[in-house]
Amino acid sequence: MRIPKWRHTLLASSLLLALSLTAQAASEVDFDLPAAPLEQSLGALAAQSNVQILFSSDIAAGKRTPALHGRYTTVAALKQLLDRSGLTVQQQDEHTYIVVPENAAVVPVTTGDPALPIEIAPLMVTGEKINRTLMQTQTSVVVNTAEDLREHGDNTIEHVFARTPGVYAVAGNENWGIRGVPVSGFDDQGPATLNGAVSVYVDGAQQPNRALTLSPMSMWDVEQVEVLLGPQSTTQGRNSLAGAVVIQTRNPTFEPSLSAQTRVGNYGESGAAVAGGGSLVDGVMAGRVAVEYEDGDGYIDNITTGGDANPHRNKNARGKLLILPSDDLDVLLTYAFHESHQGDNSILRQGDKVRYYKVASDTRAFDALKQNTGSAKVDYRLGDAWTLTSLTTATQSDYSALLDFDQSAEANEEARRSQETHMFSQEVRLAYEGDSLRGFAGVYYGRTSNAYHDELAFDGSLIGTIQGYTRIHNKALFGELNWSFAPDWTLITGLRYDHETNDTDVEEDFLSGPGRVEKTFDALLPKLGVDYNFADGQYLGFMVQKGYRGGGVNVRAGGGHADYDPEYTTNYELSYRGAWLDDSLRARANLYYTDWKDQQVSLLDNTGDYFQVYNAASSTIRGLEVFVEHDLTRRFTVNAGAAYTDGRYGDFETRDGDLSGESFVYAPKYKVSVGGRYRFDNGLAVTSDVVYQEGSPTAYEFDADGDVIHTRRSDDHVLVNLNAEYELVEGLAVSGYVKNLFDKEFVTNNRGGDIIDVGAPRTVGLVVRYDL
Repeated sequence: MRIPKWRHTLLASSLLLALSLTAQAASEVDFDLPAAPLEQSLGALAAQSNVQILFSSDIAAGKRTPALHGRYTTVAALKQLLDRSGLTVQQQDEHTYIVVPENAAVVPVTTGDPALPIEIAPLMVTGEKINRTLMQTQTSVVVNTAEDLREHGDNTIEHVFARTPGVYAVAGNENWGIRGVPVSGFDDQGPATLNGAVSVYVDGAQQPNRALTLSPMSMWDVEQVEVLLGPQSTTQGRNSLAGAVVIQTRNPTFEPSLSAQTRVGNYGESGAAVAGGGSLVDGVMAGRVAVEYEDGDGYIDNITTGGDANPHRNKNARGKLLILPSDDLDVLLTYAFHESHQGDNSILRQGDKVRYYKVASDTRAFDALKQNTGSAKVDYRLGDAWTLTSLTTATQSDYSALLDFDQSAEANEEARRSQETHMFSQEVRLAYEGDSLRGFAGVYYGRTSNAYHDELAFDGSLIGTIQGYTRIHNKALFGELNWSFAPDWTLITGLRYDHETNDTDVEEDFLSGPGRVEKTFDALLPKLGVDYNFADGQYLGFMVQKGYRGGGVNVRAGGGHADYDPEYTTNYELSYRGAWLDDSLRARANLYYTDWKDQQVSLLDNTGDYFQVYNAASSTIRGLEVFVEHDLTRRFTVNAGAAYTDGRYGDFETRDGDLSGESFVYAPKYKVSVGGRYRFDNGLAVTSDVVYQEGSPTAYEFDADGDVIHTRRSDDHVLVNLNAEYELVEGLAVSGYVKNLFDKEFVTNNRGGDIIDVGAPRTVGLVVRYDL
């Protein structure tokens, strides 16, 4: 249970109704309320009865109330409005009421002291398509609300990953992963791949590969970020072998809202953003718009060209329209635009010396992405227990790049790259919410295509061209049932049948020639678990589920373009959730073992010149994730998280040597985060995090017999981050953040050669924000 600061809670709740407390709550009032959205009905009820009703916009979203006509007490009227909604009302005093999910606990308040904390609603996890509280979710999940993102000064998803145990990331987000598994998998197909090991969704729309490894994914106007650790294939499908990230931006409400901020920082950082909306047709249509622009010089210098090596620019715009044509029908339409441009994120090593934040390329390298995404979510309530949901998404993404192919100042080889990706998906789910049985069944269709065209030039003259396309059609039937078969016991079952067709045509490859392959894959993905509520606020669970990633065709230049098969995992996971001291102390832990079969890996072929993809490895991952949060006082909260991840190859013979028993590359074994936040009486709030991440293998070197004689590793490092915010007047606040406070220098990718990756230096920024 979260206990946010009273004032922040009021600002976050889109319909806080602070009215005069002159009427006695026990008196009867004549009500004449039409059927309407829940938040609108609660507002009208509070106005007519002269009481204060507190609730979260999250729990009210998508709910409607019946008409209310007649003479009732406030409590009786509230119960009428909340009937069969899954919500209940709790009275704090004779003039103050809180709407919460059924069986939720609240912290008592005294209306005379606005600094006291209050729990409006438990934190909900939505990424598994059955809404559960965080304490009732077995999956190892880290949830960041809008308040968390603001208090930590998180501008991008990279900042969230950097402080999340169980997730590793490098500067620029070009390589990140969950439980030691890279977002793109170990097959290393590069930007042309349509397969991945981690799915990322924004407002229900799955993001393409380059949006995951290039785009900074701004956190402006984001409502919640859920990082689900471990396989999500039964629910999310083909690209969720290692986990999923589910991002939800703010939805429209019928109350007017406005937020604006401007930001400046070192290395030329600057930006501005605004978001707002409200009712367009009272009770029927509401809208919201959010826009953002930011740019900067970057912290890497190009000593050859004499300029900035990594300048960057990002533009984001999003519009949402909520339409409620009837009591039983909700329609949410979303359009999002993103454009980003950034330079080279690597640096130079000369001999054994790392030239921090220097590169010597003779090419002004860049990566650019332009993306348009549209989605339509329709919820139709068929009755008290049944809901039919349709989710339609479409994404069009253009990627272009100029790369220094030789990555030096001595030659002039350049690669020009362009890609166009189209993604379409249609999902229909029928959900049931009963007293002892909850679940859903659904059908899914997805179509993804990627056309690519690369050119290699030397001194301005074209050497060769590589171009082709990949088209994937994916169909699935899936479902999940949660059955409370006995007091305190819940059985969880899920199943997905996945079918996909991969059609890859490499039309031209000057290094190895063209090739076309069409492959079909099928997978049956079950999960089975049990959850036991063995004491008040104490849960123990066990889950077994399959993970899956489809096969494909090698699209790397010169790779021969052979096909490869799917890979599978079986994950065994024990979970614990607990709360004590009136829910002020909360703990979560997950212990897991993953058995990985037919693992897709990239290996040099017999010539030693080109990489092929093989189903060559079997592996295991053992791990433990623990998270603890304690509200020491109403103003002071501390938290700690730790992840132990031991991913090792089982049987893995490469051309150069034997990696059997060696650790996964890029996967740190230990990551620990300790932090706290304190809110002073004068409006100042301070948040700090200390993050330790152990170094990991980045490359193996072998002797003549094929034995590992040297392991290149990234550096162990400890980072300290600070964020402070001060409210100048109501709604207007200034904040400052520092990432990597002690300016720690560390290598994140210690690959061979002269070009490596390092962590970002100390960055500081100042933000001024206004909220209506």
